[in-house]
Amino acid sequence: MEEKLKNNRPKILLHIRARNQISGPNVSNRIIYQSALSEKFQFGYLEHNPVKGIFKNLMTIPTLIKQIKTFNPDIVHVSGLLRSGFEAVIAARLCRKKVLLTIHGSATDAIVFNKKFLYGKVIEPLTLRLSHKVYAVCDAMAKRDYIRKHTKGRLINTIHNIAPAIDKDAIIPFGLREKYNIDKDTVVVTIVGRIIYDKGITFVADAIKKVNAENIVFVFIGDGPYLSVLSDNLSNEILNNRVLMLGKQENVLSILKECDVFLFATLHENLSNALLEACSMGLAVIATNVGGNREVIRDGYNGVLIPPANSYEIEKAVKLLASNKTLRKKFGKNALNTMEEDFSQEKLLKKLEPVYKELCD
Repeated sequence: MEEKLKNNRPKILLHIRARNQISGPNVSNRIIYQSALSEKFQFGYLEHNPVKGIFKNLMTIPTLIKQIKTFNPDIVHVSGLLRSGFEAVIAARLCRKKVLLTIHGSATDAIVFNKKFLYGKVIEPLTLRLSHKVYAVCDAMAKRDYIRKHTKGRLINTIHNIAPAIDKDAIIPFGLREKYNIDKDTVVVTIVGRIIYDKGITFVADAIKKVNAENIVFVFIGDGPYLSVLSDNLSNEILNNRVLMLGKQENVLSILKECDVFLFATLHENLSNALLEACSMGLAVIATNVGGNREVIRDGYNGVLIPPANSYEIEKAVKLLASNKTLRKKFGKNALNTMEEDFSQEKLLKKLEPVYKELCD
């Protein structure tokens, strides 16, 4: 009887962009897949492997349709307003399936992007309008007129990304301090994410040059098109081991375990999983006062909020936390409390479950 009930669970396909890609939307959907909701819903992955070129990429739609027909879900849960999200929505509608869309960001926010008009006027509006239900991962996005205009009566406002449940004691250290001869009194400031202009790296680099303190080391984790520019700009600091460029890493939590401060100087943002991970690891945070950042970080409680595009404010915040261990510990403890109280799996899945049930009815 129990097996029969299990087989009768509503079926939901979770949209992921390349199964092995480490990205915010993929992380979020993997958490859902492995959560307690799997007792009530049967999950599968709609695997999307985009190719370069808008029109070439449309050829991935038949592959998506095949996956949808094979799994035969009640709901296709699509991630994002990117091109892949648009194609997944089209495929799901052609298969006459209900579509739940999660907004993780908008291409219209991008600073360095030459297709804003196409996305803002065609791709994103169509993706929003063709979805049966829509929710954003931060209040800042859910409240935007642009989103509300194209989701009338179908917007469920906000369901935040879920903070990862981390057993810090079980994480094996990366050995950062040993590998790079960093003593225990040196403050390690880490920057995690794509190395692109939009993440504020130009202003971070300027701030690093101004900090010029022997007891602070900056660690960059990630890659991207601005990596070489950043490396050239900080060549002296890299040579003197004040800046470490670790590139893309699979074991980010192992590195965070050995860090003191998480610096997130992004120029625009929805809700970053990297930020949630840092808070879950109990790090003091410096974050720009944009988008979903201010829904996680409360200035003076669990971190420091600074204006975007401001190297002076980055420098000042880094110096403040580097010079005050007590304050770092306080912010780190409060950051962890914020994750447990406001971004727990239990709390946020309780918001998602009724949405699934409504679409399945």
